[in-house]
Amino acid sequence: MNTLPVSPPEAVRIGASCFSFASDDGKTVYFSNLEPFDCHDEGDRPAMLLRVARFARHGIPHRDLQAAFGISRTTVHRALDKLRDRGEAAFHEPRRGRGTSVITGETAEEANRLLAGGMSGAAVARKLGVPVATLNHNRRRGFIGDGMPGGTKPQPEPEAAETESDAGTDAREAPLGRSARDRRDRAAPMGRAARDSAGRVAASAGAMAEARPRFDEPLSAIACGGVLAALPALLKEGLLDRAGAFLSLPKGYYGLTSTLLLLAFLFLARVRNPEALRHEAPGEWGAVLGLDRCPEAKTLRRKVRALAADEKRVKGWQDALARDWMADGGDTVATLSVDGHVKVYAGRKGRLRKHFVSRQKLCLPASTSYWVNALGGRPLLCLHKDLDPGMARALERDVLPALERIGLPGPDAPDLTASEDATPALTLVFDREGWSPALFRRLARRGIAVITWHKGFRGEDWPEEEFRAVAAPLHGPGGVQSAEVRLAERRIRLRDGPEVRQIRRLLDTGRQVPLVTTDFGVPMERAAGALFSRWAQESFFKYMRDEFNLDGLPVHGLAELDPDARVVNPARRELDRRINRMRSRLGTLRNRVADLLRGAPSDAATKSAERVAAEIGTLDAEREALKLQRREVPTHVRAAELGEDEMLDALPSGERLLLDVIRMIAYRAETRMMPAVAAAQGGKRRPRRPLAELFRSEADIVPDPGNGILRVRILGTASNAGDAAIAGLLDELNRTGTVFPGTGLRMVYELPENGAEPDEDAS
Repeated sequence: MNTLPVSPPEAVRIGASCFSFASDDGKTVYFSNLEPFDCHDEGDRPAMLLRVARFARHGIPHRDLQAAFGISRTTVHRALDKLRDRGEAAFHEPRRGRGTSVITGETAEEANRLLAGGMSGAAVARKLGVPVATLNHNRRRGFIGDGMPGGTKPQPEPEAAETESDAGTDAREAPLGRSARDRRDRAAPMGRAARDSAGRVAASAGAMAEARPRFDEPLSAIACGGVLAALPALLKEGLLDRAGAFLSLPKGYYGLTSTLLLLAFLFLARVRNPEALRHEAPGEWGAVLGLDRCPEAKTLRRKVRALAADEKRVKGWQDALARDWMADGGDTVATLSVDGHVKVYAGRKGRLRKHFVSRQKLCLPASTSYWVNALGGRPLLCLHKDLDPGMARALERDVLPALERIGLPGPDAPDLTASEDATPALTLVFDREGWSPALFRRLARRGIAVITWHKGFRGEDWPEEEFRAVAAPLHGPGGVQSAEVRLAERRIRLRDGPEVRQIRRLLDTGRQVPLVTTDFGVPMERAAGALFSRWAQESFFKYMRDEFNLDGLPVHGLAELDPDARVVNPARRELDRRINRMRSRLGTLRNRVADLLRGAPSDAATKSAERVAAEIGTLDAEREALKLQRREVPTHVRAAELGEDEMLDALPSGERLLLDVIRMIAYRAETRMMPAVAAAQGGKRRPRRPLAELFRSEADIVPDPGNGILRVRILGTASNAGDAAIAGLLDELNRTGTVFPGTGLRMVYELPENGAEPDEDAS
């Protein structure tokens, strides 16, 4: 039978248990209900903690023990752990003191003698049997030695320090390590690593347009600090040059410069999207930017949304960059590759139109974008389409207007159909998806030549004697190589199209692969090499998917489809589906009739064939009726005419375009850095791997304001071969004399064993 716990009226109850305790004549007495069962001296704290540990071990809640004995939760845990680990005897052990803190007498004389003889402080402490801290404490207090603990250098007088500073010989401040930075970031008053309280308050009050980067102290082993090596290439590719004319952000702590730099650095460091910033140390990325910390993921998303609010301005920024890249690209932009990329939508909220994804051989919800790349794979333009019209239409309706905005093909483009000697103002290279002889004619009249595969060709083979071995130039990200191929050419006229040159390649298997071009002046090996170089664009898509998260969704939201967009009529699609099912069923029934009547059929087989034939007649009549009904149903309708359950969604194109433009800049910057690494690698050339390792490596950041230098010391490469691969690159970067934006500090890159400052000529 359960009874209610009772206790003496003067006792302190321990929660809802039957135990209590009270003070009695200098003793603390413990009761179980009304029966005393234990006691100890009233001031004996170890004995009290022993009883607390016993109660806790027997299941009394810790919060009840805290309230009854007036101790903290940590004290209860420590007492219980002590009882479990070391037993009750541990509570009766004498408390260890701090030991001797002042060295006197013979011990002091012996310490002075040993120190005067040149022995280190640690060795003297071991010799005397005292802690090293005690010895150093006595030296600092002047009780022994010269007043300086071992390893500490005397500090110069103020006048001497000023003289040495003027001479530039003062000792540099020790870099702040990762552990110390982490402790400092955790203690920040406004959240993790948010140490710039004054700047953030000023930004929130609208008194600051944006925080300016400051490198005030040396820092060691900054995570992903090696990504600063990409800064010269990013600036050369125009990350910040034209951004201010097209993009803007409201006043705030993080401005346009820091936001664009952070996004580019994240892509190069293989941080796949702004959402992944939640799993990165904010103080480390802040050190890379020259700020106290980087923005949170939600803050960065808001910045991206604000930058992409006006999609026309984002397109204007892309066009301005493309014009600069064309001027820097020389003759390589006279021939451009065009291809579509399908971005699969894996979300559950949206209802996107399905596209055929060739790499997966499936029809999946997706959106399409058309990319224009220079020979070698460097991207020039990206055009997003909510509804894919097909490459042939996209070339004329989307790609050409975009090229005209950046000055291609130009107002003086000749009519290629008027004279075969005319030089094309622009050549477009694409695969057979863009096959359209009528389009080829219209492009030729505008001075644009095409190079593509001959789609659906069924002609006879040419004699092998016509083919000759030539060296076709193959353009790639790392430069131009050549491959020996066997080619032959003839002139043919396309059906419903212009006269073209058909060039065939003879494979080792004897197969002849035809391609066509409307450029009559280019050598056939160059025309074939341009089409063969399309692998660079395909490799670009794969690399961007794997390394830069090209297929990632920029935001979680969806956008409304343009109400005037033309989409496939769902009613027409349903009629097509029913007609196709009937056609398949009719084929099956006709085959069954043929099987029943084969040879000498029996009466039963004949009757079965008659029943099946009657069913065929009924199905055929229904199919013809559906065909007549289909003629009255339009193939396409406006998106606004769709029902609520048929309405299609679209992905926000502004954020997609903004992030894709920054991805293009990051890719071009990485490609710009490749030649120096490839030259150091020799025969085995895989320059992108060392660059990816460089961007993810740690680095020391050591500012030298007196000399106007921001020194970046690369750490953490995997091997000596990795150091050798990037050593030449760092020398080239130093010769650029790049200044970190907003600081006036010149970037100097080095490896740990290469600490000398570059020559004046190099800088």
